[in-house]
Amino acid sequence: MCRVKCGFLACVFVFWPIEVLAQRSPRLPTSEDYETPRSLALGLGARASALSTAALANNPANLALARLYHLEGALGYVPQHRQFSFGAAVIDSFSSWLAMGIQYRYLLGNGEYGHSGMDGRIGLAIALSEAFSVGVVGRYHSLVREGQIEGDLRGPYAEGVNFDLSLRFSPLTGFHIAVIGQNLIDYGTPYVARLVGGSVSYSFGTLLSLALDALADISTFRTPRDEIRPELLIGGAAELFTGEVPVRAGYFYDSGRGIHALSAGLGYVRPEFSIELGWRQQVVQGDETRLLLSFRYFLR
Repeated sequence: MCRVKCGFLACVFVFWPIEVLAQRSPRLPTSEDYETPRSLALGLGARASALSTAALANNPANLALARLYHLEGALGYVPQHRQFSFGAAVIDSFSSWLAMGIQYRYLLGNGEYGHSGMDGRIGLAIALSEAFSVGVVGRYHSLVREGQIEGDLRGPYAEGVNFDLSLRFSPLTGFHIAVIGQNLIDYGTPYVARLVGGSVSYSFGTLLSLALDALADISTFRTPRDEIRPELLIGGAAELFTGEVPVRAGYFYDSGRGIHALSAGLGYVRPEFSIELGWRQQVVQGDETRLLLSFRYFLR
């Protein structure tokens, strides 16, 4: 009996530190991509119905979906990492048959653990008909780690050129389907994950819009044989338009990291300008909070 107890205690002392260390080891970060308050509030962004700066961020084909000329400034904050982001964007699908968007964002890290850097992008889109458009984004990203601890799994720095490609189909009024490829050049870091998939959305007039997004991460995770192991990202979203105040809510799931997150947002939209706030909160596998505030001025 004594030998059994001693053996059990030995197993506890051997395996308990390993379990504790595993729990404390850093998790893989999520892909570091440009967001808007709308995309942050709507799960994976409700990409099929994204317009204006949200289209530049999530689905460049939709730059050609509406005729507009918008200027935007944005401020983001992640309190757990003490990280700020500052961004600006210009969208013009009014002046020409070729819709265009330009964006720049700077990330200010905490200097201890996390990352900082910048990214900029130029998006182009063409509407081949009212029901079909194609868009592409060229992106330059430069992301730098700040500090590193033993077991850091965030991968190498991410610096270089990348691009996104998307197609948008609208078979019915208010019904949009998007096919999306994001970060199609693999840099071998989870900061710039290669994502492929699609999105569908349906609008009930001007009152309510529902959306479902599904993307596969085909660069971050690997099997024991060092083969790519695709993992799924899923988002569901609802957007309610109550006059000048859009109300947004969403859900996000990342199968590779086991992350579940809830999101929400509000806005105040006038014919001349809008002020929008987005929030995302991890509720499983972490407690990261993301906040994003933007001011957009409508020239057209």
